[in-house]
Order: sequence, then structure tokens, then C-alpha cells
Amino acid sequence: MIRQNLRNVKIMGIEIKKLQEAEGLMTREGLMKPLIFGEKIGVIHLEIPAGLEVSPHAHTTEGVLYCLSGELDVISKDEIVTISSESAILVSPDTEIGIKNLSNEPVKAILISSPPPVKSVEELKHLLEKHK
Repeated sequence: MIRQNLRNVKIMGIEIKKLQEAEGLMTREGLMKPLIFGEKIGVIHLEIPAGLEVSPHAHTTEGVLYCLSGELDVISKDEIVTISSESAILVSPDTEIGIKNLSNEPVKAILISSPPPVKSVEELKHLLEKHK
């Protein structure tokens, strides 16, 4: 048996990616660090700056937003729900939501999409360029 150190590797159908080694992409919604893109799932680490507000918008895929640290207001129609550390929300496809970080600190979160809207970091970069 060969022991592998945890690094950005893909072996035996398993992909391992360290957050510290993921490429950071600055967007109008904060810092995105794409971690994993599979056929049926995409995982992106988000760092949402203090004071940032993102207007409600919809995605065509189902998504889970898991808050790692801080508090984040999630706005859907006339409702506001606050999620905080160690809580998650499930967003159905085509549901419009916005987010607001009311704190003085960045919020760290994981966004899981199924299926992923893109299949690679390069596709994500291209998509982000179109929405600048």
C-alpha cells in the first residue's frame, strides 16, 4: 500500500484539493476558490466581504450554501433569513435569492451546486468574465 500526502491530486477516481492551493478568483460577490468540479457536483469556497450585498438572482441548478463562519442574511422575495456558522440552506433551481453580510468581518461559506453550472476553473473564469 502506497501512502499519499494530502495534496491536489486525482487518484483512483478520488479528487483531493486543499483550500490553500485553490486558485482565488475575485468577483463582485467576493473571493471564490473553486475546489471540486465533477459531473454532478461543484464545490466552491466563498469569502464574502464585510458590508457586501448581492441583489437577488437565480441559478438553474440546485445549491447548498453552508456557512463556515460569520452571519449572512439570505433574501428571497419578501423574506430574510439569517444563517450563521455551522448552518446551511438548500436553494431550489430558479429560486431568486440575494445575500447580505451585515457584519464587520468576511463571511466564509461553501457553495455546493448540483449539477455544477461549469465543469472547470477555466469555464468558471469565462462565465465570470461575461458577468463583469
